Amino acid sequence: MDRHIGLDAHASSCTIAVVGPSGRRLQSQVLETNARVLIEFLKTIPQPRHLCLEEGTHSHWLHEVLAPQVEEIVVVGVAERRGSKDDQRDAFGLAEAMRVGTIETYVYKGLGEFGVLRELSRAYAMIVDDSVRVQNRLKSLFRSRGISTEGKEVYRASAREAWMKKLPVKMRSPGQLLSEELDAIRALQKRAGQAMLAESHRHKISRILETCPGLGPIRIAQLLPIVVTPYRFSSKRAF
Repeated sequence: MDRHIGLDAHASSCTIAVVGPSGRRLQSQVLETNARVLIEFLKTIPQPRHLCLEEGTHSHWLHEVLAPQVEEIVVVGVAERRGSKDDQRDAFGLAEAMRVGTIETYVYKGLGEFGVLRELSRAYAMIVDDSVRVQNRLKSLFRSRGISTEGKEVYRASAREAWMKKLPVKMRSPGQLLSEELDAIRALQKRAGQAMLAESHRHKISRILETCPGLGPIRIAQLLPIVVTPYRFSSKRAF
C-alpha cells in the first residue's frame, strides 16, 4: 500500500510525517539532518514510497540523496502560512497534499549531466552581483562629495589616481580600498566565467545554441542547467 511522506527540513533537524492511502496519519519522527539517518528511516517505511519536500537550502541535496530510496520524489514551492510555525503539521500537510494531488507548484530538480555547470553558473552569478555592489559603493563615495561619475571611467585602474585626487584626503583611503576590492572581484569573475564556459563547452548542445541570434556563450551556459531538457515543458508557451 502506498505511503505518502512529507519532509520538513531545517539546518539541524528534519521532521518526517507518513500518511497512508486512506489519509490516516501513521507516524511522525524528528531526525537529524543527516543523509545516512534519513535513508535508514525511509527504509523502514513500506513501499511504494512517495516523498514530498519544500524548496529550500537543502532541497537539492535531499533530492539527490533520497531519490534512489523512493518511487517518487517531489519538490514543491514554499506555501504562504499564517500563524505559528509547526514542523509536524507542515510535514503532514506536505504528505496529504501529495496524496490528494493538490500540489500547485512543482520545482524541477533533475539536473542530469548539468550538475557541475549549475554550480559554476551559480558561483559566477554571485560574483557578478558582488562586482555590481562594489561598483555602486564606489560611485556612492564620489556622489556623496558632489562628484559626477557618469560612465565607467571611475572603475578603470589607469584613471584611478586622477579620480582619487578629486576626493578629500580623508576619503582617499576608503576609495582606494574599494577600487582594489573591485579589481580582485573582477579577476575572480574572469576565472569563474572561464571555468563556466569550459564546462558548458563539454556539452555539444552549447555549440549548437551559440549559433542562435541573441544568445551568447555566457547566457547559454546559464540557461543549460536551468532548462536541462526542453521536453519537460508541456508547450512552447510553458517553455
